Amino acid sequence: MKQLKTVDQLVSWRLCLGCGACLHACEDKNIKLIDIPDEGLRPTVNTASCKRCGKCMEVCPGAKVTHQKFNDKSMPQLRRSWGPVLEVWEGYASDPEIRFRGSSGGLVTALALFCQKEKQMAGVLHIGADPQKAWRNVPVISRNRSELLANSGSRYSPAAPCEMIASVEKADSPCVFVGKPCDVEALYKLQQVKPKLKDKVGLSISIFCAGTPSTNGNKAMLEVMGVKPSEVVEIRYRGCGWPGMTTVKHRDNGQLYQLTYEQSWGQILSNYVPLRCRLCPDGTGEFADISCGDPWYRDIEPDEPGQSLILVRTERGRRLLRDAIDAGYIKLVKAEHEIVALSQKSLLNKRRNLWGRLFAMHLMRVPTPHFVGFSLFAGWWKLSVSQQIRSVFGTFYRIVSRKLNRPSDNCSTGV
Repeated sequence: MKQLKTVDQLVSWRLCLGCGACLHACEDKNIKLIDIPDEGLRPTVNTASCKRCGKCMEVCPGAKVTHQKFNDKSMPQLRRSWGPVLEVWEGYASDPEIRFRGSSGGLVTALALFCQKEKQMAGVLHIGADPQKAWRNVPVISRNRSELLANSGSRYSPAAPCEMIASVEKADSPCVFVGKPCDVEALYKLQQVKPKLKDKVGLSISIFCAGTPSTNGNKAMLEVMGVKPSEVVEIRYRGCGWPGMTTVKHRDNGQLYQLTYEQSWGQILSNYVPLRCRLCPDGTGEFADISCGDPWYRDIEPDEPGQSLILVRTERGRRLLRDAIDAGYIKLVKAEHEIVALSQKSLLNKRRNLWGRLFAMHLMRVPTPHFVGFSLFAGWWKLSVSQQIRSVFGTFYRIVSRKLNRPSDNCSTGV
C-alpha cells in the first residue's frame, strides 16, 4: 500500500480532515488552506520551497490517531466505544439566553464564559461565521459574553480552528479551545511537539460530530431554500430552540427562510460529508477535557428547552465542571452510562462498521488512516454477520463506483 508522506498526498487520497494544524506546524509557511467545494478546507503546499521535513504529517489527525493508556478511573462500560469517560452528566446553561441560543442547552458557551470570568482565561478559540460570506466559517477568539453569544451554535460547514492556534500561544493567560473531535485530536498532537502549548490551553471542549458537510452541501441546502449564497447575510444551523430551525436571513430584504433540523441535516447536509469523516471512529471528542452533545435517548417535547449530554474525560475537566456548577453557571444532574449509546446510536453504528470499511480499503490497496487504541475490531465483532458482510462489501462497491482507488484529480482546485 502506498505510504503517504506529505499533506498534499493525504489530501489527494481524501484523508484530510481540514483542521488547520499543518499550517501551524509548518515553520516555513509553505502551506495555506483552500476550500475544495466537495471536500472542505484543505491544505495546499508550495512544493518548490517545501523541505519535506514531515512536521505537518506529525500533527495530522487525518493520518494517524493514537490513544494512550486510559485513566484507571474511567468508566469500563464506555471505554471500548466512547473512549475515556470519568463521569456522565445531563443539563443546561443557567443563563436563559445562553440556553436558548445554544444548539443543545448552551453548555459549551456557559462553560467557556465561566472560564473567562471566573478563571481569568484570556479567551475562547472557536468558530464563527465569516462576516463576508455567512455560510462559511472562520476561527475567532471570543473574549466576553456578547462575543460568545454571537458565535454560539453549531456550524455545519468547513471549519479549521487550529488555523488560529498561534493566537493561543501568544495569549497572556490560558485559553479555552472548542472544536470538533478531529480539531481536539489535532490540538493534542500539536501539544506533543510543542509542549508549551499545553500550558496555554486551560480547557479543551469537543462537540459531538457526525461529520462536516462540504461547501457544496451548504450550497445545495441554500438552493432548496431558494436563496443564493451571495444573498445570505446570516445563517443559524441550530439553536433558538431545541434542536432549533435552520434559519437564513436575506441580505437585501431581511426575509427569513427556514428548514427543520431533519430537513437541513437529515435530508441534505449529511449527504455531503466527505470520505475521511466517514472513516472517523471518534464522534464524541475522546481527546478533550469535556465533550458535549445531544441527549437523543428520548423524544423531545414540543418547545422543550435545550439539554446537553456531557462526558467528563479528564481530571481537569471534572474540576472545572464542578466549579462551574458551584458558581451557578450550569445546572446538571448525574446520568447513567447507558444513555450515551442510547443518545448517539448513529455514531456507535458508524464506529462498529469502521473496521470492516478499513479492511476493505486495505484489500483494495487504498490508503487509510491509522488508529491505535480504539478497539475497532472488538466493535465490528459485535455486529451481526450480515452487517459485517455489508460493511466490507458495501465498501468494495463504493471504492469502485466512486473511483476511490485512485487519487482525486480535483483536490487542488479551491474557491
